[in-house]
Amino acid sequence: MKAILGTVLVVMLSLSGFASSKISGEKDTKSPGNEFSVELLSVSPDFTAGENGTIEMSSAFMAKQNNSSEELFGSFWAEFEYEEANTSGMYAIKNWKVNDIRLADDLSSEDKAKIEKAFYAELESHFNELPKNRIDKVVRSSNAMGESRFNEKAPPIIYTNQPSALIIVNGEPFYEDLDKRFSKIANAGAFIVKDNKRNTYYMYGGGLWFTSANALQGWEYNDNVPNRVKRVMKKHARELYDSMQDEQYQARIVPDIIVSTEPAELISTDGSPKFVLIQGTNLGYVENSDAELFRDLNTNKFYSLFSGRWFVSDKLEGNWQYVSPGDLPGDFANIPEDHDKATVLVSVPGTKAAQDAVRNAQVPNVTKNDISTVLDTKVKYNGDPEFEAVDGTNLSYAVNTSSPVVEWNNRYYLVDDAVWYQSSSPYGPWQIATQRPVGVEDIPADNPLYNIKYVHIYKNTDRTVYTGYTSGYTGSYVYGPTVVFGTGFHYHGWHGHFYYHHPMTYGYGFFYDPFYGWVPVYSPWFRSSFYWNWHWHWGWGWNWHWYSYRPPYYRPPHYRPPHHRPKPEHPIERPGRPERPTTLPSQPDRRPARPAVLPEQPNMQPTQPVTRPSQPSVRPTPPTTRPSQPIMRPSQPSTRPMQPATRPAPRPAPSQMRR
Repeated sequence: MKAILGTVLVVMLSLSGFASSKISGEKDTKSPGNEFSVELLSVSPDFTAGENGTIEMSSAFMAKQNNSSEELFGSFWAEFEYEEANTSGMYAIKNWKVNDIRLADDLSSEDKAKIEKAFYAELESHFNELPKNRIDKVVRSSNAMGESRFNEKAPPIIYTNQPSALIIVNGEPFYEDLDKRFSKIANAGAFIVKDNKRNTYYMYGGGLWFTSANALQGWEYNDNVPNRVKRVMKKHARELYDSMQDEQYQARIVPDIIVSTEPAELISTDGSPKFVLIQGTNLGYVENSDAELFRDLNTNKFYSLFSGRWFVSDKLEGNWQYVSPGDLPGDFANIPEDHDKATVLVSVPGTKAAQDAVRNAQVPNVTKNDISTVLDTKVKYNGDPEFEAVDGTNLSYAVNTSSPVVEWNNRYYLVDDAVWYQSSSPYGPWQIATQRPVGVEDIPADNPLYNIKYVHIYKNTDRTVYTGYTSGYTGSYVYGPTVVFGTGFHYHGWHGHFYYHHPMTYGYGFFYDPFYGWVPVYSPWFRSSFYWNWHWHWGWGWNWHWYSYRPPYYRPPHYRPPHHRPKPEHPIERPGRPERPTTLPSQPDRRPARPAVLPEQPNMQPTQPVTRPSQPSVRPTPPTTRPSQPIMRPSQPSTRPMQPATRPAPRPAPSQMRR
């Protein structure tokens, strides 16, 4: 499919002369009378069958205002009709219609309309004919899956009706020595250390300590951990330790610890499931769980959503199977956009949320780099570099390093911070690349380097290389009519003297947030969460960086952040992530207990009129001298009562900590 589309693009560009003037960067053609010029970038556009016999083309582009040097990047979607042309073997293209334009930067609606006008001029002048056989092939293959086939097998889905935390150990425990006495389990998602002298394991998560004689089971709460263990943690996991000391969302109860040696998911309810009917549907959702768990009242089947994929079962305790989004009960599309469970609409085909997510996933993040750039980094290998072949390509990749290094045509290529570099040695030095290796686009989904195929070199000039990435680099993929997180394949880590992890699809409770993209569940109990999984950033992204992908300045209608998924006050730094809009903290669903933030809402301060009803009449002037009193005093209880919940009393009995 990609080869076909690439050939279509080459033919189109050769017919119009578009390639020599636009993509090479030799000149920037401006349409007379237009304030903006637009340029299709060199990555092949996609073609899909549209409605009523039309074809839709989408591509990354660069726009520039004619009197400015600022460059804007985004993606556009335009459909066209075609008919027999006078030229043999060609279709005549007519009636272009620009359906959508999305940019990675904020832009006024007026400027966006000007860019759309520039697109019409470019498309109508440069794309007026297409090869007939190429269009016919596109139409025949239009129903094919947009991505290479992912693994659709359901992961182990564990159900419990007790507050629980899921810890992933990627295979059998692999130990790395920290000092003469302690070692850590390097392939565990949580911070787990072993006291080799006492043959005792210690785990820290959610602000609580646990101990066990077996790394994979038998974990018990322990409020009397030796100080030497705490010193080991402070030294080797200081960031985790510090983040837990003042965290207002620490666990209020002691959960059961469940350890899995393969990627899995956890459905945990606080007691028996409590279903609530979604008005206007025959769906019920479980309100006493942070899992996306539903029940279809027509069939009594359970549906749950993990990493953008739906699974169905006739019982909670097992037998979960993958279900295609197109096979979901129709009532899922009827969930109101302002409902608490509207967050799942992004995974329901045909909804506005799903369509927006699919299109946002195709908007590129582009940077300009000097062509003389040299990466001041030496790739570290565990011993001598070891390479294995990439199936279906002429590439091989390094397996004993945490850096994505591929070999092609006797040269080595590295992806670092979404930029391609090349060298004659696997160690470097690394010079910025002007083209990526042939075959990268064919890396199969079962290879752990699959995500680097979404790092592109969009354009070169004599002095500049335009590089960037789309959401696939961060693990967010367009898969059919929706987006999913990860490929579903289990990539086993590599270990020699050190352990090198690979990204995981399941085990960390990732859900889609239209502001941040895919983020882990932050609930400190019920499911796997930020507070229990030290290595939750074992997601897609290399060198221990977490890339968040979301076109900024986009806010869906009726969006309300899920109240059962509070974010930490100090989230882990994510390079390249735009600042969250400043209006979000004032959302009542985020902090419902702070009336001072929204004083105009009477339902947030129901007792104020009762406490001082006569003040305005007895003292008419005080409101001008002391206007803040009614606001300052009621806010005190909203912060102080949380202290006992976040900092349990010292040395409680284990039985008192359970519920």
